[in-house]
Amino acid sequence: MAQETLTLALAQCDIVWENPTENLQVMRETFAQAAQGGAEIVVFPEVMTTGFSMHLEAIAEPFESSPSLQSIRAMVQQYGVAVVSSLLVKEGDKYFNRIFFITPEGEEFFQDKRHLFRMGGEAKQVSPAGGRHVFLYRGWNILLIACYDMRFPVWCRNRANEYDLLIDVANWPEPRRLVWSTLLRARAMENLAYVCGVNRVGRDAEGLVYTGDSALIDPKGRELAALEERRIELKIATLERAPLDKLRKKFPVYLDADEFSIVGATL
Repeated sequence: MAQETLTLALAQCDIVWENPTENLQVMRETFAQAAQGGAEIVVFPEVMTTGFSMHLEAIAEPFESSPSLQSIRAMVQQYGVAVVSSLLVKEGDKYFNRIFFITPEGEEFFQDKRHLFRMGGEAKQVSPAGGRHVFLYRGWNILLIACYDMRFPVWCRNRANEYDLLIDVANWPEPRRLVWSTLLRARAMENLAYVCGVNRVGRDAEGLVYTGDSALIDPKGRELAALEERRIELKIATLERAPLDKLRKKFPVYLDADEFSIVGATL
């Protein structure tokens, strides 16, 4: 049944390098807080169980039997809150940075990262998404992306209001924090959609520092929630359907959008 509201918990976390056990415990504690706050979905940073490590032979989990996904599924059921993050997985002879959305109702949605961060070695080892998938949850159409994907407006383009909410899970370092904050607003305004961006904090084993700057942005580019920089924090905010529908009716810029297709991908 369609809902007029949707409540998100933005979980801005530090990540213990290549340590799923400790990171899963952080997730469990955060799930409990999100459930107490009435959240329907908790959004963690990208690659929450390992950090952005490219030691894939050591840390990537087989997708079909992933121990981390099994633990996360149990948390979803225990606390009754859906979850979003990504996981480095192996499928066949290929690796993927796979975004997941797992619900208490037993639904699971997956989206592979499309744009692989070549400056960090990701493009050399990880395979890109072959297609983009919008899915429906509680009456809200949702698109999942990961970190670097947000730099590419064609991949994020909301043609004919296909999605209502864009969720970006990220490990976006401090030197480019202005880009992160700017693109969150741009993607929301150009696509007439809510945008939720959750980034990590702390320092990783490669020496990169992350300031978080996680935020929930409305279709007019206004912050509905903004998390404090460099701080581990959980913030809960509610999206409303009525203002989104009103804006799309009053200011239907999507009707003048250019037609296009992406070679090698299904939109």
